[in-house]
Amino acid sequence: MPAATRAPIDNSGRLQFADDLFARRHRGLGSPIANQWIWRLNSPYDADRLRHIAAGLAEGGLSRQLHRARFPGARDLWTNADRESIELYEELLPVAELTDWLQERHSDHLDPHEGLTYRLTAINLDDGTSVVSMLLAHAVGDGGSVLDAVCRAARGEPLRLPEAPARGWHRLRAEAADSRDQWRAVREWTKARRRAKKDGTAALATKAPRVYPEATPNPEPEAWRMPRMITEFDTETMTKIAAEHGGSTNAWFINVVADLLVRIDHVPVDRGDVPVSLPMSDFQPGDVRANSTRVAMVEVPRDVLDRRDLAAIKKLSKAAYIRLGQAGPGLVPVPLAMMQMLPDAVLDRLPQPPAAACMASNLPQLPDDYRFAMGEDVRLVAGLAGYQNATAQDAYDVGGGIIAWLIQSGPRTTLNLVAAEPDRVPDLDFLKTLVLEELGSWGLTVEVW
Repeated sequence: MPAATRAPIDNSGRLQFADDLFARRHRGLGSPIANQWIWRLNSPYDADRLRHIAAGLAEGGLSRQLHRARFPGARDLWTNADRESIELYEELLPVAELTDWLQERHSDHLDPHEGLTYRLTAINLDDGTSVVSMLLAHAVGDGGSVLDAVCRAARGEPLRLPEAPARGWHRLRAEAADSRDQWRAVREWTKARRRAKKDGTAALATKAPRVYPEATPNPEPEAWRMPRMITEFDTETMTKIAAEHGGSTNAWFINVVADLLVRIDHVPVDRGDVPVSLPMSDFQPGDVRANSTRVAMVEVPRDVLDRRDLAAIKKLSKAAYIRLGQAGPGLVPVPLAMMQMLPDAVLDRLPQPPAAACMASNLPQLPDDYRFAMGEDVRLVAGLAGYQNATAQDAYDVGGGIIAWLIQSGPRTTLNLVAAEPDRVPDLDFLKTLVLEELGSWGLTVEVW
């Protein structure tokens, strides 16, 4: 296969396909998706430092406002919102109530159409420590852009978005040009798709929809709330365990989340392999795109999991990343540019694409500017992704699944999990038991928040 080449960065400020999908959720097409980044500090928070970070975020690429395009086929536009959002709680929070407080913060209102895209909050705990939460609409930032924006805020070097075209004729002309580019992309996809079908690569990239086992329905779906949990453990011990099984911490992470899918019986019955989706950042220096992540897929055979053969998993994941890098536009079954042109009313009638059985994001080492952004005495960084205020029906609509982040913060690592599984993971206690049994089977001593 030919070597992969990176496509030029689209720094126009127009919404990318993923931005558009996430933004539509803020207009009622499903529950909004928000990422929550969490810093645990060993001392009370520094109000002045956090105000400095909030001011830097307001000037940078995470504080965005969405402007709807009027010309048919043109993409909506991002501009800087320059909106600061910070709340510093003065009361002390009992440590035992931390999880509930973080859940409440994850439910806080965000709307890119209003320019309200992030919320920075902090509270001191009754044990002399503190916690900082940064809630971010996924529409305006994935892992790569968030790391860059927070590091820039800490250094006082915000990255600005392109200036919006002046209203009137200038804006209409800019939208007409973008519409032509979008239709050109559709034509290029059509040509690439024909080539891919002719040489057989389209068939190789297309698999039948997965069929999952029936699960016992949740008896009280209306009372279900999506369980979220954070565990922490020693980084050195995790690394040693991975090496003893012949692999990397990334391979160990894949094995762990695949085991969790097996434990809850969320494995396709038509194929014995366990699918795990691996986000890979395509963020580049100077990138103003909100979402540049691409997703590789690794399918782990059950016997490999049973043997805990991390060398084999490492080899499988490497092959998945290579396939992703070499994938051409003709392998995408639907032209994304055309999907982005569809109005909300039309897209709302289409079935939602199924969520990944497990989306597993690994951040092996955070940049120091990010890790220590909220305080020099940070103990660790955690993160949770998920649907805001999601109901059981929202989870059913996307086909369920698990969202997992592995974040290394020097000597401590967090495994962060969200389960969109009303039937297979009915509550938080069930999820905790599941995760503790899995991590304990590897010999890890775990602390649960």
